[in-house]
Amino acid sequence: MSVSKGERFETAGRTSEVGNDSKQRLTLADEAVASNGQHNAAPTLSLVVPTRNESLGIEHLLERLETAIDIDCEIIFVDDSDDPTPWSVRRLAESQRWSHLDIRLIHRTSRQRRGGLGSAVVEGVRQARGEWVCVLDSDLQHPPELIPEMLNTALDNGVDVVIGSRYANQGRDEGLTMARRFVSRSCAVAAKTVFPLRLRKVSDPLSGFFLVRREAIDPDKLHPHGFKILLEILGRNPQLSIAEIGFTFSERYAGLSKASVREGLRYFWQLGDLRISAHGSGRQSGRLYLYNIHNILSVQSDTSLPELEKFRVRMLEGPPSIRVNLKRFDRRERGELIDLVHATPRIRYDEALGHRGFSVEVEIGEPTTRVWASATITKSPHVLYTNVVEPILRWHFVECGYALVHAACFTDGEDAHLVTARTDTGKTTTMLKILERGDYGFLSDDLTLVNENGEVLTYPKPLTISQHTVHALQSAELTRSERLTLPLQSRLHSKQGREFALYLAEKNIPVATINAIVQRLVPPPKYHVERLVPGAPLSHSARVRSLSIIERGDDFQRALKPQEALDILLENCEDAYGFPPYSVLETLLHSSQDDDLRFREREIIASALDSAPATLYGSTTMSWATDIHIATDEGATDIVADLARVTPG
Repeated sequence: MSVSKGERFETAGRTSEVGNDSKQRLTLADEAVASNGQHNAAPTLSLVVPTRNESLGIEHLLERLETAIDIDCEIIFVDDSDDPTPWSVRRLAESQRWSHLDIRLIHRTSRQRRGGLGSAVVEGVRQARGEWVCVLDSDLQHPPELIPEMLNTALDNGVDVVIGSRYANQGRDEGLTMARRFVSRSCAVAAKTVFPLRLRKVSDPLSGFFLVRREAIDPDKLHPHGFKILLEILGRNPQLSIAEIGFTFSERYAGLSKASVREGLRYFWQLGDLRISAHGSGRQSGRLYLYNIHNILSVQSDTSLPELEKFRVRMLEGPPSIRVNLKRFDRRERGELIDLVHATPRIRYDEALGHRGFSVEVEIGEPTTRVWASATITKSPHVLYTNVVEPILRWHFVECGYALVHAACFTDGEDAHLVTARTDTGKTTTMLKILERGDYGFLSDDLTLVNENGEVLTYPKPLTISQHTVHALQSAELTRSERLTLPLQSRLHSKQGREFALYLAEKNIPVATINAIVQRLVPPPKYHVERLVPGAPLSHSARVRSLSIIERGDDFQRALKPQEALDILLENCEDAYGFPPYSVLETLLHSSQDDDLRFREREIIASALDSAPATLYGSTTMSWATDIHIATDEGATDIVADLARVTPG
């Protein structure tokens, strides 16, 4: 596929009419609010332009881009200026002169400028929505007219990176003085000496003019020091395929050079850091954990998520629905990035401890929601999943027409029977005792996926058990050491432990950090059903036939009206999500769209339970496994009439 003058990629989405047939797409903060934060469809090309005190050249750059590029694209100015440059960008974006340029601005505070131009480019790449990202300066030393050829080269040759080179294919560096030319070439030689194999086909590894395929790099794994962001990308991503196009590096149109002795020192620091990292590239590149949940949602994570282990795959088709990355948080950076034009909802929760504490950022995006987590969380994967990833999954499932209900599920042939309860009531023990009979299949324990047609899909997380659970089972396959540590695990991760943690949260104590550290030192007792009831039949899907609600108290059984059963089930769902930082994230998650997803979730569950009888079971002895009945064609039948009384899990 080639891109030429006159050829246009169609994009759909947010536009503002500005007269006759012309269209002006703005993403300024005030316009974003007026349009409820909606976005255009992702463009093919994103241009990232780092700026610092360069207001005089912005208009000329846009004029040449408008003439040179005839496909819809976005231009992201990442600005570190203290002069009127941001005002110039806003004024030009609001004008009616651009037929297919989506102009965006990110103005960074002084604290966010660490890393210089390189970190500005990384932020632009992170926010880019295009399949391809082109980086260029605003001073017109990089010719905008070359961008279509760079994109064509990438598409025709199937490469990840196209470099605009001053030294290849008749390239020239006329914009440099003799002294700067000597320094530039010397630095390039130094880079190629340090990376003789990785840069053997690269003539200009220090170029600031290049095109890269957005999905080929992870901006969160880049650690730039100064100007040389291309070297950072090539050094940390040895798998990239590369092509070069020569160009003439012209005289600067406006602004001043940022080169200095300090930048030179930064460069050699960066080169040494890359060399040290590359020495253990296998470890440095990390390992990705990929999960595909019934082809509905997918997750890509830098760290394992044991609760999703049954959904793990070797590769994903297309971008993930949720992407989880490790990030080093700075205690001095509080709140959100100052983004004057980007309407993507983004929120941060931290407990003022930086990377040593519980810190997380969530950005609701299309097609991928991004999660950045501190090391403290990623080293406690159960906390990362339960307190961050699962709440996001819950509301994303609703967008896809599914509800993740807080209920266990066993099957009888093609019939699914849901069992729900408040947290730490005894649902897990009840489910396992039912399975020990051998007449029923296991579909889920803690959470179950349902759609409005009543179809139920398995969600096979490991089961959180207690010492009481193991005592109530006859066939659990736990080792001696696992049984010895179970009392401590049960006490720490009990209902009383959870209530105490919630009490601490009300006192503004960093309970999320404490929870992450505790779960790292003493992981919760989680085991898959195969170890607790060996040989239990496993089901993949079924259709809702009944709902049983269990609670502690007086002994009774009572049929429930549909509305009453629905209210209790939803209360149980909310009870499962009460731990920090859910109260901070929930509005972002369920109300980031035009519609409040809470109403949609309720509609899905109500429709799923429409023809399923619901029964409330109270018990003073926690004997629900013998009390629960299921509906059959012959009438109500005891599930396990001869099981012994059980104790709660």
